[in-house]
Amino acid sequence: METTPARTPVGRVIGLSVGLALIVGLITLAFAWPSSDMGPHEVPIAVVGADEAAGAVQEQLDEAQPDGFDVTAAADADEARALIEDREVYAALQIAPDGVTAYTATAASPTVARLVTGIADQIAAQMGQATGQTVQVTVEDVVALPADDPNGAGLAASALPMAMGGIIIAALIGLTVRGTGRQIAAAVLAPPAVGAGVAAILLYVLESIDGDFWPVAGALALTMAASSWTILGLLKLLGRAGLAIGAIIVMLVGNPLSGMTAAPELLPAPWGAFGQFLTPGAGGTLVRSVAYFDGAGAETAVLTLAAWLAAGAVLFTIGAVAARARAVGADEREPVAASA
Repeated sequence: METTPARTPVGRVIGLSVGLALIVGLITLAFAWPSSDMGPHEVPIAVVGADEAAGAVQEQLDEAQPDGFDVTAAADADEARALIEDREVYAALQIAPDGVTAYTATAASPTVARLVTGIADQIAAQMGQATGQTVQVTVEDVVALPADDPNGAGLAASALPMAMGGIIIAALIGLTVRGTGRQIAAAVLAPPAVGAGVAAILLYVLESIDGDFWPVAGALALTMAASSWTILGLLKLLGRAGLAIGAIIVMLVGNPLSGMTAAPELLPAPWGAFGQFLTPGAGGTLVRSVAYFDGAGAETAVLTLAAWLAAGAVLFTIGAVAARARAVGADEREPVAASA
């Protein structure tokens, strides 16, 4: 006689629905909140001229956007370009009686480039009202994005594969590969392979990057290794709960705060700066630096990724030692139980 399966209690169904609503709500908040509250927060820019000129521009910007910009002085246009190429500032303004020049770097952030160009237009309009003459605005893109991807959509979209890549690598290795030595070998080999694949797509398929293949592939590999080793270490130490914790850190926290779609300084403060110390943010900065700026501004990102990788290796080692100790303890108890 067939028996009817027991029905799920109503309370459990309600609890499941509430739990799903909370989870989806948190995911929506994590991805939508940074974009909804986007605006400049101490964006570093330069002004060509004396310190007094930079101070005057700083005051004007503070009136329009308090704490929105951090203005520094550049002696001339060449120094302004050097500051941009060294990733010390995002852009620069040169204000002269006959015109305003905006030095931008769409490769650093198309959003900031548009923002600074808009500021140049406003300054020129104010000068024109004061003098009764038309003031020309000139824009020079010092470090430009490729012509095939002028808005940087491909590079911005790579943030998700960088975040997901580490999670997938760790999950597949931790859940399907047996043996600590084989897991280590897989975790060493997989990130370079995945990084090379993503680099090839960005360079040769999407043509979103003009840089050399190997530096970009290396930056992506280090990013994948940092994420995957961190999550693999948590998985080895805490089991599936560790996998969930690692995925939350990388995907729900790190990815929205990476600043890849705009700039870290455009995210709500202080979360944009905080995001640079997580693997997606550090990885995005590293890839952008090696792809367009010959590695300038990549030091902190490299150290951050190396620290996450090392922490993951330590967690993995602790988890492996603990698992070995449990196995030895179980082997020692079996003879005692058999003799009893």
